[in-house]
Amino acid sequence: MSKDETIKRYMEKLNLSFEEALSLWQDEQDDNLPDLTTEQKAVAKEMAQADRKKENTPRKRERKPDKAKQDLIQYLALALHDNDNVDEWTITNYEREIEFLYNGNKYRLTLSKPRKEKN
Repeated sequence: MSKDETIKRYMEKLNLSFEEALSLWQDEQDDNLPDLTTEQKAVAKEMAQADRKKENTPRKRERKPDKAKQDLIQYLALALHDNDNVDEWTITNYEREIEFLYNGNKYRLTLSKPRKEKN
């Protein structure tokens, strides 16, 4: 915007006289900073950057217990317990895994819950 357009706008929007609008425009021009040297621009750019520190250790996130998965593992363990061919069984992860011996062979049953598909 040119000087005359800016002064006209001040007069309309702020209900100022020509002299007041001219004075306001002149004050704004005086407040502008002078051009910076290359070194000063580099320093200003460096000072404007936020200090970011990369995390060195991963965060420990608490998982909410999934009661449905725990129940399913318990039901599967009871089914294995009732089977005569299963010699021993252990729940290695209460929401995920059971290991058992069936006819002398070791097996691992892993329960997974796929995420919901995104549309």
